Amino acid sequence: MRKQDSAALKLFLSGLGGRLQENRDYFKEIQFIFLSGRKRFEGRVTRMEGDSLCVAYGGQKQTLDYDAFITFYLAEALRYECATLEYLERGATVIVEADGRGVRMRQTDTKRTEEAQASSVLPDREYIIKANEAPELLKAIGIMAPDGKIRNNMIRKYNQIDHFIELVRPMLEEDDSETITVLDCGCGKSYLSFVLNYFIREVLHRRCQVTGVDIAPGVIEASRRTAEQLGYANMEFICADLREYRANHPSMVISLHACDTATDMAMGLAVRSGAKNIACVPCCHRELLDQLKFPGLEPILRHGVFAARFNDLFTDGLRVLKLESLGYRTSVVEYISPLDTPKNLLILAHKASDGNPDAAREYHGLLGRLGIYPAIERECALD
Repeated sequence: MRKQDSAALKLFLSGLGGRLQENRDYFKEIQFIFLSGRKRFEGRVTRMEGDSLCVAYGGQKQTLDYDAFITFYLAEALRYECATLEYLERGATVIVEADGRGVRMRQTDTKRTEEAQASSVLPDREYIIKANEAPELLKAIGIMAPDGKIRNNMIRKYNQIDHFIELVRPMLEEDDSETITVLDCGCGKSYLSFVLNYFIREVLHRRCQVTGVDIAPGVIEASRRTAEQLGYANMEFICADLREYRANHPSMVISLHACDTATDMAMGLAVRSGAKNIACVPCCHRELLDQLKFPGLEPILRHGVFAARFNDLFTDGLRVLKLESLGYRTSVVEYISPLDTPKNLLILAHKASDGNPDAAREYHGLLGRLGIYPAIERECALD
């Protein structure tokens, strides 16, 4: 940078100092880069208590007020060919550039930039959880990178979660509870828990309490840290066995790709807890594969792939019929493309009555004729 440009650069930086004082609650950070040939030297400034700033540069950190930072920055800028500073606050970014052509300052709209970045890699669909409106959430759960772009390896996950929200939205909008309570069974990394919490609070503007349950301590601890990072005090994560956990009339029980009988555990817990709504996406189906025998169909089912697919459909069909026998109104949809995952059936159920005798007769008639006792029957019968 030319020495004669120091005064102009100082003037711009001083103006940003006034902006920092006025908009201190919206300030995020300052990022700066010095260039010398092909070498880059990067730094970052974040706020501390009061007027103090933490300046990280060259592998060291120092605490400065803003005037001292200007002095530091001007001295460093003179040593390099080019200096670029980005002042980031909520909704806007101010960029100050200094090089051999002089000093320039410009402002960009952060929301429009994030929206453009996201749309450049996403399919042409209207998202409910929009990348430009929920960047902190999407970054915290790993779907969005720090630069505001949806990670390429997370686009499918983003689509799955958003479409799940789209399909369960009518259930949530019709729920007249003072507080909507959601129970995520086998929550894993809790993508759905966090996105549902955001949707209910920020989109529907309703009170909610979200609980994630999983038997793996590691994912529960990770989910607790994410909830703390996002400031979601209305969320809790519990390490427990679904067969032993107790809940009290949740508004909705959800489960995404719970393996084999874990889906039955989730549905059983929903039934025992008196859940209003159930939304489950089953995963693999192994339990009935060796039990099911269909006389006369052996020439077809002797092929393993046919037997496995028939078992998948039959297992989910029994689950739906069992829920109907208990008074749930059900529907089954393909919630995403089978190209994303073949495990793409979403079972939706809404408690409509105390029971359905016709469905109960059909269900128990099938169990008797086939001589089977499926996991959904066991789980719904647990005390």
